[in-house]
Amino acid sequence: MDSKSKQRETTDASQDWTEKYRPKTLSDVVGNKEATRQLKSWASEWISGKPTSRAVILAGKPGIGKTTSAIALANDMGWEVLEMNASDHRNRDAIKAFVGRSAVDDTFSESGDFTPYNEGKRTLLVLDEADNIFGKEDKGGIHEITKTIKKTEQPIVMIANDYYDLTRRSNTFKKLCKKIDFQPVKKAKIITLLKEICENEGIGYDIGALRAISQRAEGDVRSAVRDLESLALGRKKGLTIGDVDALGNRKQKAEIFPTLKKILQDKDPHEAKRSIRNLDEKPSDLIVWIDENLPREYDDARELIAGYRWLSRADVYLGRVRRRQWYRAWIYAGDAMTAGVCSVKNRPHRGWTKYAFPTWIRKMSSSKKVRNLKDRVSRRVAPKVHSTSDKVNFGFLPFLKVLFKTDVEMRQNIVDQWTLNRDEVAFLLDVDVNSREIQNLFSRPEDEMEEKKGKEQGDKEKRKKEKKEKEEENEEDEKQRSLLEF
Repeated sequence: MDSKSKQRETTDASQDWTEKYRPKTLSDVVGNKEATRQLKSWASEWISGKPTSRAVILAGKPGIGKTTSAIALANDMGWEVLEMNASDHRNRDAIKAFVGRSAVDDTFSESGDFTPYNEGKRTLLVLDEADNIFGKEDKGGIHEITKTIKKTEQPIVMIANDYYDLTRRSNTFKKLCKKIDFQPVKKAKIITLLKEICENEGIGYDIGALRAISQRAEGDVRSAVRDLESLALGRKKGLTIGDVDALGNRKQKAEIFPTLKKILQDKDPHEAKRSIRNLDEKPSDLIVWIDENLPREYDDARELIAGYRWLSRADVYLGRVRRRQWYRAWIYAGDAMTAGVCSVKNRPHRGWTKYAFPTWIRKMSSSKKVRNLKDRVSRRVAPKVHSTSDKVNFGFLPFLKVLFKTDVEMRQNIVDQWTLNRDEVAFLLDVDVNSREIQNLFSRPEDEMEEKKGKEQGDKEKRKKEKKEKEEENEEDEKQRSLLEF
């Protein structure tokens, strides 16, 4: 979490506060100064060559800044970042496709931009929740990671909540990786952060309320910020200690699978409601978990229909949160998706059920490249039609794709005048970039020149930045060394 409010960027009011106040540099990370110092020291070894350990494991409980520190390190160093988390398949083939392409030789950004590593550019590869690689879907993932670490030309950071569980599966991690321990953040530092957020958001508070939130968080900065957000948003009066008492005590983190069992198997709605009190999941994520696993547990059609009716009510409340920032509706949504879904059972369910990771989250992760391309096309088209990229993305783009597919003459004119490249045209036509239609559109020399011109225009700002970096390369290297020494 960011400890310097003046360096924070104010974003859309609907953005989660854990993202809105996420630090951009290591110096802004709350607590764990020794851990961030070790992380910066390890990164400095990549400037002069390869470090003794080509990968580090950031170990510690959730919510104390491990992933945030990894991303902040990349910002400090000017590195690209590629991140793989628990929503991705992490078996042998997935690790090869994600990590292998850039770890063993060159740098690829998330958007696909390429820079050879021998030109000094690096990509930080972040493997989140590395201790949760298990099961049939992730078969071979651990072996492929150790194999990649041995030959990597790029820095690798692995995030683990349970270091013992990770190294138990492969003792090789102890030999190949440097371990950096992250500790729960001290209450005083969390209170300072909460005060700065309240002041930045214009929220009145009783210092006793902030102390209570910090006490309840038990060193978990992310949980503290989420608690503050859930209590503060939509509130007209100042935050009091009585408001915090309504949250109850967070004695320990609840796991998602035991929580699902209480909701979907047990018959007590009150216990189902209480089961999410310590769960470190947002309601918008929990509803996806329940939606995925409800039909796995409810084999009676009437129970299943009634369960989904309660889920639909919960979704209505979550929609009000998104549209109106009415965060008190989270309470009603939580009651509907827990006590409501639980109450429709005629009897408790017994036996073991294999709960699954939400398919929707996996699909969103796998479609990230397509969604990034869609955003890029929207930004390119927006000034041509005198609109915003958001309006183009959600309103104009579907109609443009229809016109692009049906009117050949208009298609050619748009390609020529808007200087679209092959990837963008392939997206609008819903065809492969190497298809005959794309080849025909870019078969003429003048078309190839237009495509090249389009790429140059789209990357104009980036090229200016690269030119400036090249001219000041020696000076920039000196700045980095000075920063790391500091």
